[in-house]
Amino acid sequence: MSRPVIRLEADDMPFLKVLITYLLGVILAQCFSWTHDLVLWMMGVSFSLLLLLLISFFQAMPAKVITLFLYSSWITLGMLQYGRSLPENKIDFVADRDFMQLVGQVADEPLEKKSTMRMRVSLLAGIDSSGTIHAVSGQVLLTVYKDSALYQQPKYGDQLQFAANLQRIAPPYNPKEFDYKNYLANRGIHHQQRLSSTQLVILKSHTTWYNYVLYLKEYVVAQFRANIGDQTAFSIASALVFGYRAEMDAEIYSTFTSTGTIHILSVSGMHVGMVFILLTFLLRPLDRWKVGRSLRFILVLSFIWLYVVLTGMAPPILRAGIMISFLVMGQWYGRRQQSLNALFASGFFILWYDPKMLFEVGFQLSYLAMLGIFLIFPLLRSWYLPRNRWLRVGVEYSYISIAAQLVTTPLTLYYFAQFPNYFLLANLLITIPATVIMYIGVGLMLLPIPVVAQLLGTLEGFAIQIMVTTLQWIGDLPGAIWQGFSYTTSQVIILFGALTSFFIAANYRMKIALYALCAIILFLMITSLWQWNDKINYQGVYIYQMRQHVAIAWYEREKVILFSTLDSLEHPSIQYAVMPHLRSYRPTDQIHLVKIPGKENCLLTLGEATLYVWNIGAYNPPADVALILVRNNNRLTPDLTCNKALHILDGSSRNFYISKNSTELNDQSVDYYTLKDNFAYVWKTD
Repeated sequence: MSRPVIRLEADDMPFLKVLITYLLGVILAQCFSWTHDLVLWMMGVSFSLLLLLLISFFQAMPAKVITLFLYSSWITLGMLQYGRSLPENKIDFVADRDFMQLVGQVADEPLEKKSTMRMRVSLLAGIDSSGTIHAVSGQVLLTVYKDSALYQQPKYGDQLQFAANLQRIAPPYNPKEFDYKNYLANRGIHHQQRLSSTQLVILKSHTTWYNYVLYLKEYVVAQFRANIGDQTAFSIASALVFGYRAEMDAEIYSTFTSTGTIHILSVSGMHVGMVFILLTFLLRPLDRWKVGRSLRFILVLSFIWLYVVLTGMAPPILRAGIMISFLVMGQWYGRRQQSLNALFASGFFILWYDPKMLFEVGFQLSYLAMLGIFLIFPLLRSWYLPRNRWLRVGVEYSYISIAAQLVTTPLTLYYFAQFPNYFLLANLLITIPATVIMYIGVGLMLLPIPVVAQLLGTLEGFAIQIMVTTLQWIGDLPGAIWQGFSYTTSQVIILFGALTSFFIAANYRMKIALYALCAIILFLMITSLWQWNDKINYQGVYIYQMRQHVAIAWYEREKVILFSTLDSLEHPSIQYAVMPHLRSYRPTDQIHLVKIPGKENCLLTLGEATLYVWNIGAYNPPADVALILVRNNNRLTPDLTCNKALHILDGSSRNFYISKNSTELNDQSVDYYTLKDNFAYVWKTD
């Protein structure tokens, strides 16, 4: 075996073993149905193992025994921390308890829109019908309509009282639909509620240090809005510099997504790193004084963490903040830091605070990207590096983009089912504009002098226009994005196996790893071709869950016809609930929309079968119809003429009519399917 390009020594990465065993515990915890009693039992197990570890250490037991107790302790601590992080395991969890009023505290920055205010509220108490106050816990996503002149705007820390009508978060009802329930559950939110502003009372305001951070953020937003004239430029600048994306245009967001540059709009390690470089450069003159070096490190750390808090403390930002803190502390005390160890340490501390972050897409992609940069970038750099200084910079940045994209690709395909083919070109062309936008934005934050701010705002708008025009040009190139990937969990694991084999083969020159890589690629090609063949030949009908609307997809061998009461494939409801699934079967140019009336009856031809949409009037479908969609509170009667047809009860009808129609169909032994609050119906014809 040849000398490796990257030397990976376990002794240089003590946090690696800690993180792996802790992660194993968090993953194993997924296999349990956690209750409060199980959490208590796991606390006992963890305490016992830690006690055994101490005894084995002081009794000078064999190293293997100490190691066994040590790793077992980290595994059980991972399981315990995960169980403790679940709000439903607390005795006073609100669950579905019957309260008239609830009292809670605004736990995050409220998100204000034109007609609503959305906020995360941590519950403190519940008031029952007798007026008794009970201590409760849990978090609710509260949406308040600004429908009254008496509307009061809540802010972070305010204590609220509101009428209780909590609703469980609904799961995804359509294939490939975004799992909003799981997304909120990973943030500890299991309920939501919408209410009028008249149903909300602010009991008292509570000001903390974080309120002052939010005031600073509001000031910066106002500074950007006042000096950057164009709305698109303002939304991009505020998203890129400090993570404010409330006013981001959907079309612009799509442009960044399709070119593989969406990370530019998400404040991440790159942004924190740029702030760190700027601060280090500006504060370097302090090193001339005796205590200046220490003062520089203190100021850098203070400003970095202020920026981390200001931008929302998302996992990628926290990771960068912790890693830079390790770097600064190492420089301060004159100790060399191992980059991978700092990466693993930051991951451990974040997951110790909240183990559920492991299941957030942002956390996974951020750490995988950094892992790729630390492991793959040096390999690529060792293969070729030009002598010309400027050409070398371009090549090195290309290697960084390739390394990050390569390692994150399995999860990108799994979560987003698409791949930006021109990611390298896009990242190369927007590097300079993005850097200029970032530094001008920081200047706009720090220099409120009107004349200077106006000039910086103009320059910011010009740089953003260049970046957006470039990305739109790349996005319009033929084949800019591959869509329709549908990878399973097992295929993703195999893809990571291929990446591991590639790294071992390239770093250690091991032929067996190269053979394994070739075998895995061949296997993935065969299975992918098999899946692709099944999908292009699929014929059938999907009736999607669209609540008040209709979306019925007829899959043919070369196209999909979508019958819908909505008028465009670009409609947000179709894009959210239907298009992810359609694109997994057919490319966008093979998906055709046919608008159908929402208030009139119609007959749809689906190959050799027909589907009758009953919107209004008497029950009078054709005798040979195969499917009947019952809508808009229509009531079935005992004299059904099409008792051989399958009846679909959709979400446009109230629960009372759904119940009555279900009873009638059961009494007459007629097949039916309740679409309301249920998964999409699949009718395969081939």
